[in-house]
Amino acid sequence: MQPVKIVAAIVIKPEYSQELFDVFQRLVLASRQEAGNLRYDLHQDIENPDRVVFFEIWRSQAAVDAHAATVHFQDFLKAIEGKTESLEIIQMHDISDNSSQ
Repeated sequence: MQPVKIVAAIVIKPEYSQELFDVFQRLVLASRQEAGNLRYDLHQDIENPDRVVFFEIWRSQAAVDAHAATVHFQDFLKAIEGKTESLEIIQMHDISDNSSQ
């Protein structure tokens, strides 16, 4: 079973920046406590501070599915509704030669 890596890029409407940064931090803290989580990081674009990128690594697709069903993730979805310019989610598997490391 290969880990699932996720990149989620969100552009926040400027008037909601501070509110959503707090929401994002709560999501990171709660998600890192999940049994299937291997990594859950939040990054901010240097050139556009209203663009944030989550980088996640999950033990399996089942762990991703369990995460999507958690109360903290559902609360996150409700909190960002109507407050973002865009949301892009990419799920990936490592195909490089060092994928076993």
